[in-house]
Parts: sequence; structure tokens; C-alpha cells
Amino acid sequence: MKNQSSIIKGVLLGIGALALLAFPLVAPNRYQVHIVNMAGLWILMSLGLNLAMGYTGQINLALGAFMGVGAYTAALLNTRLGVPFWVNLPLGMVLSGIVGALIALPMLKVKSHYLALITIGLAETINIILVNETWLTEGPLGISHIQMPSLFGIALNVDERFYYLVLACVVIGYLAARQILSHRIGRSFVAIRDNDVAAKAMGVNIAKYQIMANAICGVYCGVAGVLYAHMNTYISPDIFEFKTALFVLTMTLIGGMGSLAGSVVGGLA
Repeated sequence: MKNQSSIIKGVLLGIGALALLAFPLVAPNRYQVHIVNMAGLWILMSLGLNLAMGYTGQINLALGAFMGVGAYTAALLNTRLGVPFWVNLPLGMVLSGIVGALIALPMLKVKSHYLALITIGLAETINIILVNETWLTEGPLGISHIQMPSLFGIALNVDERFYYLVLACVVIGYLAARQILSHRIGRSFVAIRDNDVAAKAMGVNIAKYQIMANAICGVYCGVAGVLYAHMNTYISPDIFEFKTALFVLTMTLIGGMGSLAGSVVGGLA
């Protein structure tokens, strides 16, 4: 029975993989592919939120700011210095992760809804910077003419090609999240969420793992931001407002908080 179950599972996974790979070829129009590409970005952000909130219990509503840091990093480097996507992606991840860790510092002293208030305030601060520092961000006008990436000489300049890049990032992000949760890091996250006092008594460094969870959340949102900038070739501050965090929070709640599969379901829904 166990072998039979494994075979059935393998067949279903194979069918699912083929369906994902074939989707751009059978989609009725380009717009539907673009929508699915956007869903992939939301899934990445939802995975990050789930790790911070669903598994660690850290309410974080600064997702739009994290995404904005990744997007503006990519946009500025690409339009002003000609830096390609493949360099912008890791740089955007690192900077967004650092911002996530920094935002986590004032969160260590508070709990419950106060966490939400702090992250909202810090996210709005970042958004104000994006709007007002026109010498750097071009202000409300935004940044345009961002180049789409290419791979091995093949330009990923249409949604059907960019889809496979988004798909690869989502798969890697999902597998990385599973790996994190199966590690001691993931067990520490869950212990903090369930009872931080008991976790501390068992030797878990609460502050370390809370900062780590928010940094990882920032990394996931940073990836989504870099992808967004290069896919749409234009960004502006209004894209990364508080409403983005509410949107991702809603889809995560719909899919199921504390469930990686729920992030995928919520993002697609």
C-alpha cells in the first residue's frame, strides 16, 4: 500500500509539473499569463508572511515596504548603472532582509496588536521616503524603462517567458521554506509562536529567531519586488503602500495561516 501511495503521489506531482510547464502554451491570452505571474509574486510574499506570522507569531504589516526596497534597489541599479537582473536579485534580497531585521528590533519589546502598529508606522515611513526623496526615487512619478532580464541570450521580455522565471522562484522559495521549517530554526519558530516563555525556558533565543523570521520575510518580499520591477518595467511608491500588506495578509488568511500550501492556495485564489 505504501509503494502504491508513493506511485500515485509521484504521478500526481508529475501531472501537476507538466500542467505548470505547459500553462503559457495553452493559455487563451497573454493577459491571463500576466495575472498568473502576479499571483506568483503574491505567493512569494505570502510564504514570507507565513514564516514570520503563521509559524513565529510575529504580526508584520510592512510587506509593501519590503517589496518596495527590493523593487527600488533593482530599478535604481538597472536604470542608472545598467546592472542586470541576475545581480539585482541577490542585492534586492539582501537589502530587503536587512530592512526586515531592522524593523524587527523595535518589535522585540511589544506583542499582539502593538506589533501591527509598529510595522505599519515603519512601513509608512519608508513609503514617505520613496515619495519625497525625488533625487533618488523620482518621487510620485516613479521609475520607468527598467530592462527585462535575459537568460543565456534569450530575452525574457514577454509574459510567457517571464512566467518560467517566476515559477522557478516560487518553487525554490517553497522548497526553501519547507527546509527552514524542518530545521531547528523552524522548530524554534513554532515554539515561540506557541509559548514564548516556555521556549525561552528551553533555551531558545527568542530575540534571535524573531529577528531571523522577519529578515526571512523581508527576503521573500524582496524577491517579489525585484521580479515586479523587471516584469512591469515601471514602479512607483503607490504600488508599495499599506494596502499591499493587507492584500497579502488576506490571501494568507484565506489559504491558511501556518500552512505553506495555504500560501499557494491563497495566492492563486
